[in-house]
Amino acid sequence: MSIETEYFKRRRPDFRRLEAFGFEKRDGLYYYASPLAGEDFRGELFVTVRGEVSGRVIDLDTDEEYLPIRLADQVGEFVGTVREKYLDFLMGIDEACFVPVHFIYDQANRIEAEIISEYGVTPEFPWEKYPGNGTFKCKSNGKWFAAILTVEYGKLGGPAGVHEDDEVVEAVNLKADPEEMDALTSRDGIYPAYHMNKKHWISVILDDTLPDSEVMELIRKSHCLAGEGGAKKVAGTGAWMIPSNPKVYNVDAGFRGGRGVIEWHQHNNIKPGDEVYIYCSAPFSALIYRCEVVESDIPYKGMFQKEKGYRRAMRIRLIEKYPPDRFPLSFIKEHGGSVVRSARSMPAELYEAMRKKNGL
Repeated sequence: MSIETEYFKRRRPDFRRLEAFGFEKRDGLYYYASPLAGEDFRGELFVTVRGEVSGRVIDLDTDEEYLPIRLADQVGEFVGTVREKYLDFLMGIDEACFVPVHFIYDQANRIEAEIISEYGVTPEFPWEKYPGNGTFKCKSNGKWFAAILTVEYGKLGGPAGVHEDDEVVEAVNLKADPEEMDALTSRDGIYPAYHMNKKHWISVILDDTLPDSEVMELIRKSHCLAGEGGAKKVAGTGAWMIPSNPKVYNVDAGFRGGRGVIEWHQHNNIKPGDEVYIYCSAPFSALIYRCEVVESDIPYKGMFQKEKGYRRAMRIRLIEKYPPDRFPLSFIKEHGGSVVRSARSMPAELYEAMRKKNGL
């Protein structure tokens, strides 16, 4: 790991501060340079638009990079002084332009924000020896439902070539149904749990192998399994809710063009025969379409394949369409649900309330 990667691994740039500090934008990179105090060297730092940081020290006599500061076996007084001045250079930029984050991977920090938003719990960091390992607990009983941990990739048992075996990665440990364990761990990015009971827990690597929406659905299941009586609340309905943005996709037109059947990116373990209810966001904010899954686990080739990393698709058949005022967001919240931002199991209470209102 480079000096810069190690120093900024739990820091993220504020690009407005970079520009105010004096960074110049060159070919998609933010660049800053300054003499190192008291030495004949120049420190340079580069920040990409994705927040990746690299740098170098230039020897002003030769106009070449001074590499000894990066060699562990270079411990002389002069090298040590230059290295210290460079770290001071990084520290000044850090204090002025960067903000702290809890985790190394961008996906880990995004998932943390999703958990805080959905469950109102913040991570706890109980291990002094491992300050970057954070746990999330159920409010009802104090049990863990997620733990973001750092681990050497080789200890997860993942396929070769994705990461080096000794590379430190971040994964989230989640509680899972033992009956689903084989199916879950056969998927890319999901492994038998690191350092926990492999019959009841999985590890999901947070390197964007799985999109955030799928990771969050696994987290919801874990929260239900860890919470008091939570598993009973969602088990057995065979019903799912998926979101749709009317400004992006016209569901009615899709069903008309597909003669009542459309292909949709797939999350979770949705199976043929399951029911899928499509939640349409503003201006409707309601469950509007009831569908049946006719085929699942087919390769996804839709418009979001590259942008959002979708890999699987399902085909769903329209059963009935509801007016927007039949199952609005207020009805959903009244019966144990919430805004549908990603695919999720339908709470049993909501499912039964909808069936009752439909006279089923």
